[in-house]
Amino acid sequence: MKHLRFFLPLAAFLFASAPSRAAELSASALATNLSEGIEDGSSSARLRMVVGDTTFQIRLKARRTAAKSDIVYQVLFPKERKGECFLLSRERGKAPTGHVFAPPSTSKALGSGDMTNPALGSALAYQDIIENFFRWSSQNLVGKEKIGRVDCVILESKPGSGDASPYGSVKSWIDPDKLVPLRVEKYDASGKLAVRIDTEDVAKNDVGRNTPSKLAIQRAGGGVTKIDGSNISHDITFTDRDFTAPTFADLKIPR
Repeated sequence: MKHLRFFLPLAAFLFASAPSRAAELSASALATNLSEGIEDGSSSARLRMVVGDTTFQIRLKARRTAAKSDIVYQVLFPKERKGECFLLSRERGKAPTGHVFAPPSTSKALGSGDMTNPALGSALAYQDIIENFFRWSSQNLVGKEKIGRVDCVILESKPGSGDASPYGSVKSWIDPDKLVPLRVEKYDASGKLAVRIDTEDVAKNDVGRNTPSKLAIQRAGGGVTKIDGSNISHDITFTDRDFTAPTFADLKIPR
């Protein structure tokens, strides 16, 4: 009985873990698994973003679910740009919207037509930050390819009629063991590569899930933006007011 008591939880662990490997999942199941890593509830993080000669320190706060996502980027550094921020919101089945703010009181609404604009002058468009293409209606496994030393499976995502996006398709190279994308390529409606996002490092977050911690983003014909995330916390409680324009002048964020 002593050995049996040990075996039962070990067996439960093995059989529960095995289906999580990307190589053993269907395209839709893999996309759902990846989507759950994005739609992880409330979180806060500090980001280092290098755009050309400018290095930003950014406080990110987010509240993401399958039904609705809200994300705020607030600049903490450099000093001359401290207080700049933007809010992005997306409800499932609707086009994303947002606001940008510059101290002391300049505020501008962002409509669906503004989502392809660069965020803080980076290679990331607002659309890249707010959309979750793993929730798109079409998900297909289209091959395998090695990224570095990792044999990745390639997941192709395509938007349906209810998925508002300027992109025609997205391909993701997924590490089958860590279940993280090591490369993402987004293509415009004509099939031309629009942006590539490479994962340069992977780390476990505060809830024990593998997640990209360093990214290199390059938009076609543009420079490279580097992002390094740290101090991620999911032990956060936000209110609706945290994701409204009147709070933009207040940099105090719950830890």
